[in-house]
Amino acid sequence: MKFFFERTETEREIAITLKPHSLYLMLLMLAFWLINDFVLQSASIAQFMMPIFMVFIVIRFFSLIRVQKEVLVAMKQGKVKTQGSKFSFANPFTYTISK
Repeated sequence: MKFFFERTETEREIAITLKPHSLYLMLLMLAFWLINDFVLQSASIAQFMMPIFMVFIVIRFFSLIRVQKEVLVAMKQGKVKTQGSKFSFANPFTYTISK
């Protein structure tokens, strides 16, 4: 899924960039849920928000598991370089796998 990561492949390397949008969205939903739980205490909002939050987490997990498998195989072979930060929009976290 393009929302969670971007994979580009050349003749020499594979670059996988993890996009911080999904991480920030997940943190925003968690903050909204905590504010609702401790301040608003609205059960109707919680009943609406929790299933959306859970579905988002499951989709994110299964989208990134394929990337993590590929990176783990390359790590065992010693072909991975990393750069960037998971929290940066300007310099997102990137795995570079040499072929």
